[in-house]
Amino acid sequence: MVLCEHFRIAHRFLKNGVARVLTYTLREHNHVLTIDFRGGVDEKAPATLTPLLARLSAKVITLNMEAVEYFNSLGIKAWAHFVKPLVQGRKVTYENCPPDFINQVNMMPLLADSIPILSFSSEFVCPNCNHGQREQFDATEDKKVLLAQFEQKICSECQSQLLPDEDPETILSFKNS
Repeated sequence: MVLCEHFRIAHRFLKNGVARVLTYTLREHNHVLTIDFRGGVDEKAPATLTPLLARLSAKVITLNMEAVEYFNSLGIKAWAHFVKPLVQGRKVTYENCPPDFINQVNMMPLLADSIPILSFSSEFVCPNCNHGQREQFDATEDKKVLLAQFEQKICSECQSQLLPDEDPETILSFKNS
């Protein structure tokens, strides 16, 4: 299962055999700066993150992680170096965190130590038709509520109950901190 998952991730995020570089778009609304990240967070991420950090003056920032495709170990190191000074004197939140990022946060809680996660997604598979789909969750909900929601997801193809790709307790480890 793990090998298959890594292949699926690698295949999904390569475009013409080349991993997509980390990029971002800035949006401001009601004095909140949202940074929409997309692409991979890898050894090339500092080339994007370092100049971005230098130009940020907003005091309230949302990091939209929805289009982040993958993290590797060097990318995690770069991300940690980005968020540590980012939170100084600012209110920062994460939203739309993909499964790969949640896995990284669960292994390295310091990535979300001072940054609340507002929403995240998780992968599901249908035991009836083998359809896979990603479902969104409100991370501000209580852990017990979220665990119950994991059991209520329905396949968009055949209307059967979905099964989470990973153990919900493991996925929700970030809620323990």
